[in-house]
Amino acid sequence: MHSKLPATDAHIGLRRTATAVTLGVIATVQWSLSHALQTDVFVDEATYAVAGRMIHEAGGVGSAGLPAFATYFSGAPHLYPWLAAAANRAGGLEGARLTSFVCMVIAMLAVYVTSRQLFRDRLSGVCAAAIFAIQAPVLFLARFATFDAPAVALLAVAIAACAFGTNRERHAATLAWLTVAGACIGVASVVKYASLLYVPAVGLFAVALEPRRWLTRSLAVGISAVVVIVFLVSLGNAREIATGFLTTTLTRVAPSGGRADDILAFAAQLGGVVGLLAIPTLVAPRPVSRWVVATLLLFALAAPLNHARLHEFVSLHKHVAFSLVLLAPLAGRAVAISARWMHFQFEERSAALALAAASVSLVLLVRGNLIPSINVAHRLFTYWPNLTRRAYLALRPVASPESRVLSEEPDIGFYYLGDKISYAHWTHPYFFDYNGAVAKGVSDDSIPRRAIRDGYFTAVVLRYGPQRAWAHRIEEELLRSQPRYRLAVRLPFQLADGPSVYEVWVRSDAVGSDVVR
Repeated sequence: MHSKLPATDAHIGLRRTATAVTLGVIATVQWSLSHALQTDVFVDEATYAVAGRMIHEAGGVGSAGLPAFATYFSGAPHLYPWLAAAANRAGGLEGARLTSFVCMVIAMLAVYVTSRQLFRDRLSGVCAAAIFAIQAPVLFLARFATFDAPAVALLAVAIAACAFGTNRERHAATLAWLTVAGACIGVASVVKYASLLYVPAVGLFAVALEPRRWLTRSLAVGISAVVVIVFLVSLGNAREIATGFLTTTLTRVAPSGGRADDILAFAAQLGGVVGLLAIPTLVAPRPVSRWVVATLLLFALAAPLNHARLHEFVSLHKHVAFSLVLLAPLAGRAVAISARWMHFQFEERSAALALAAASVSLVLLVRGNLIPSINVAHRLFTYWPNLTRRAYLALRPVASPESRVLSEEPDIGFYYLGDKISYAHWTHPYFFDYNGAVAKGVSDDSIPRRAIRDGYFTAVVLRYGPQRAWAHRIEEELLRSQPRYRLAVRLPFQLADGPSVYEVWVRSDAVGSDVVR
């Protein structure tokens, strides 16, 4: 076996350059794969961009006349929505989605740092970054302009700060990095309330890295997290934020039921390969204790188990990305050990065995993980129609400050036509005050149907989506109200869960209604 030569400054510089170039290539591949996911604005994307726009124009989250966003958002409305609105102003939907991509690149780099610092091995870090970058939840979030991508990035940075701080020579420097870790997970917890689940994960990870100093480490993470959470909550309406946290996260009622085993099977489909690669690090040669590995493995199960407890599929594909932040550094180590074994076999033992092992590994990686990840990410995007922009912009001829529109997803309408129709003139199925009679929820459709009979709405947009039954009842009223209302635009489309259609109805006597088609 060849003797290992001491590394010179030139060698170290070359390695760093090669690592930087490799990480750049990984980010480029991630961009290429995620950018291929194309569709019009999702309702969640529109909702947060609209909220941020309204908060900005009103002069702050506490301004009078704003909807109580904090009571039904699963993250504080004065944080990510403000960022989304700024990105939309600068670059439209692509600008907002680029923000999410940048967040996922930051998460990828943080995963590299975590694995590199944990195992003191550059190859482990690069492998971890590559594995993380190509997973379906990561590709999806890199093109999804909601607060999930920033929350994942903040968790990844928090974990990386713990790992990086542990390798500092001075205890004060370590505590400073742990304070950064606590602050990051604190910000993540207010950006997206579900991130609170990982505050203990960051604290226990920091303790597992150095159990002898468990008290100072846990205090550094815990105190900084609490201080940041309290400060950020105080910038908004604390009471409304508490209501939103309770209704959307802590006591959330699952909008879609599912069997626990089916939910866990879907989670395994999304991140199971990375989990399988991570498990061997429990017994592999390592510079870290089994407690560190076990902490990451156990908390990686938190999101899937919580979804199984709630019997809820909604958002699971996003929340698995949090698990991948914890699993990828371990999976990178396992892949690096395998790569070094193959390299040793090639140089010292059997080149044929090494090439055979490398070929099988490459086929398994591409066929067993890369291609399925790309397919799953594409399928997740096909749960939303690519005709949304066309359907709502068809309303431009009748759009004016006096126009009133009934829509299943009015935030999307305001996203596209906010310069023409005010937010107050968009009515959704969940609440409608009409001449003192109030409809609360989709179960009471008598009031919007009465408004249709009275010719109150200038236009009605139906998608037959989650509120399909409500949409059919509204359609029945529109059919009875002909010729007062006419079906001006019909746009059929096919989604992953079946066919549907956009219908745009306009009041026949509205100015410009004859042009809508």
